Amino acid sequence: MSLNVKTLAELLHARAEQSPNEPALRVKEGSGWVDRSWKQVAERADRIAAGILSAVDLADNDVIGLLGQTSEDWLTCDFAGLSVGLQTVPIYASLHSEEVGYAHTDTKIKLVIVDDREQLAKVRAMRDGFTFFNKEYTADDVPLKHIVVIDPAGIEPADDWESLADLEERGAAELEELRADMLRRRKAATPHQTATYTYTSGTTGPPKAVIQTHDNHLSMARSVDAADVMSDKMKEGGLFLFLPLAHSFGRLIQFAAPYKGIPLVISGIPTLADDARATRPGFFPAAPRVYEKMKSKIEGAVAGAPPTKKALFGWAIGTGKATIPYRCTGRPLPFFLSMTYGLADKLVLSKLRARLGLDRAAVLLSGSAPLDSEVHSFFLACGLDLLEAYGLTETCPGLTANRPGKLKVGTVGPPLPGVEIKIASDGEILAKGPNITQGYLNRPDATGDAFDAEGWFCTGDLGAIDDDGFVRITGRKKELIKTSGGKYVAPAKIEGQIKLLPIIQEAVVIGDRRNYCVALIAVDPEELEEWAKQIGIPPDQDHERVREAIDAHVAKVNEGLASFEDIKYWRLLPGPMTVDNGLLTASLKVKRNVVEERFAELIESMYASAKKPA
Repeated sequence: MSLNVKTLAELLHARAEQSPNEPALRVKEGSGWVDRSWKQVAERADRIAAGILSAVDLADNDVIGLLGQTSEDWLTCDFAGLSVGLQTVPIYASLHSEEVGYAHTDTKIKLVIVDDREQLAKVRAMRDGFTFFNKEYTADDVPLKHIVVIDPAGIEPADDWESLADLEERGAAELEELRADMLRRRKAATPHQTATYTYTSGTTGPPKAVIQTHDNHLSMARSVDAADVMSDKMKEGGLFLFLPLAHSFGRLIQFAAPYKGIPLVISGIPTLADDARATRPGFFPAAPRVYEKMKSKIEGAVAGAPPTKKALFGWAIGTGKATIPYRCTGRPLPFFLSMTYGLADKLVLSKLRARLGLDRAAVLLSGSAPLDSEVHSFFLACGLDLLEAYGLTETCPGLTANRPGKLKVGTVGPPLPGVEIKIASDGEILAKGPNITQGYLNRPDATGDAFDAEGWFCTGDLGAIDDDGFVRITGRKKELIKTSGGKYVAPAKIEGQIKLLPIIQEAVVIGDRRNYCVALIAVDPEELEEWAKQIGIPPDQDHERVREAIDAHVAKVNEGLASFEDIKYWRLLPGPMTVDNGLLTASLKVKRNVVEERFAELIESMYASAKKPA
């Protein structure tokens, strides 16, 4: 049963009171999985909250930070801070020291909880001062008073940090003395008070701290509940969570769990596939790239199978695709198709779902980037309800979503309950709703630019709404390419199609104020190694067979494009795009301006050359 709470401060303890012995977290211990009850999590959160309040002097609604990967400890610490009315700032573990420092000075973090020695080193480095986007910050600009380390392995004892275990032990000792103040702080929190700041990736300047209130997040939890995107059908398997909690997509899953009373299954990117098979979750959220890789691995395995098995797989997927028009509208299958699909499911599709660990998944959710229609149709054909949704950090994070029995491939679904959507005269998607931020911390100009005169939030995305109310995304307003011939090109659409070749990690289409479009392509080393092994060549991106495969794929993509959208030439980058090499943001978005600056000569070579890549 969903909770009736007004703030995130109440959320965990209200669930623990209503469902004390039901599972809250499913975590890996050794070679097995164990459950923590809502009562256990709330009691530990109390100890941590008491430890935080006894560590430094924190006023009501003061700010603490969390720097690390998704984990049981991270979640419990976040719930602990929120439960006593503190603002929490999640920070990506992949950020560099100066970026961590900027988050501290921008939001005025006074206490930070970090994963380990590596993250502690970043905090120590920025505490002495740093430079970020040509601005100097001194030690006096950093308000940090205390550091807590979750895993202190390999760290020499010092006065500037304490372990989470020590903080929790001290909290347990002082809990009764602090309990009244903790309850007072919890009750003092209000729906429209800031609960957390989540940073949007800065691709051209410093990242912006999106102000997110208690009501913003709870409105979104209510909305996905009403839309049946998350339901009681997922209770047994739980909500699978490997997404970074510095991203609003991950935060939605975190808060929806206690709101609905569904356990969280804690995983991580390196162990994602094994964890899904072991836990068989009821809800699986991921970015499109995860689904693309899953599809690629399945098809790679089938490619090496005997001809009869290949044929059987092809027939089963084809039969599954024939059911999509009926499943998208909630209509029953015709008799003959129902019989045929039942056989395909028994022989192939049910076994495939079981191998993926998705045999009891009621919903697979895709968000944060466009989902290719071919990938979407593949999972639907497998008998999995893969739903594409859309939103931004500023919308905490949803605006639209397809629903089970009410979906259209190629769209991001109708608006979520409580959300209004309209299309501006220039094609931009505008939105209103209780989940939408009031603006950006310390950035009045950016806040002003984010809303029109009537208070509609300007998403920056271009789109259209069909007669059934389904929204289709057509591109990013600021990323539209205008060729020298005056034609507009949406690069994201083309890049998404190029990335469907499994060995391609990223693609960047160039063509603004040019007379044709070209592409820079980065190869995925892991996928290349697997692909090269299958065809018996070395995993070298400069190998002739690799270039031939990419060239053939780009030619196939061009067949579906208008002539002015064609990719005339392409070049390979020397390696993959990563956060560490500065080509991706912490949320794994391409820094287009950095790519264009760093590889300017490579780009110019495609406009100076009349030959295709060799």
